[in-house]
Amino acid sequence: MIPFVRRADGVHLAMSSGERGVLTSLTEQLQQVLGGDVAADPVAARMFPDAYRDDAEASAEFRRWTESDLVARKSTNAATVHAWLTGARDGAFDHDDEQAWLRCLTDLRLTIADRLGIVDSATEERSYTADAGVGLRDVYDWLGYVQEHLVDTLTATR
Repeated sequence: MIPFVRRADGVHLAMSSGERGVLTSLTEQLQQVLGGDVAADPVAARMFPDAYRDDAEASAEFRRWTESDLVARKSTNAATVHAWLTGARDGAFDHDDEQAWLRCLTDLRLTIADRLGIVDSATEERSYTADAGVGLRDVYDWLGYVQEHLVDTLTATR
């Protein structure tokens, strides 16, 4: 599996149709989370952490001024990735596409980490042995590989 390739004109998506299908479904689920009541979803704490851990009032004020813009930005990133996966966009990535991919993959991994109960390296290690969510853990690892491959492809000598 080679998710991305560098050509003379830039980075191109090279995922198989099956991989595109999985990632398309994940981005659609992320868009649903972002389009709903974000505050009611436990993943919000991972995607939108408190700005001031020891000051709930200051964090609430910060969130009041920034959350809608952050949700909009994350939604735009997911929509950009979705467009590439479904063929609505093609060719070489531009800088904004690259950033949207990197950010969306991070948001997907944060979402899945929350569902798996991964909060640090110890809980990440335990998630390998948990019976429930073995398939979800595989998706989490695969997304890490895709993200790493994208970074490697973006930083490869032209």
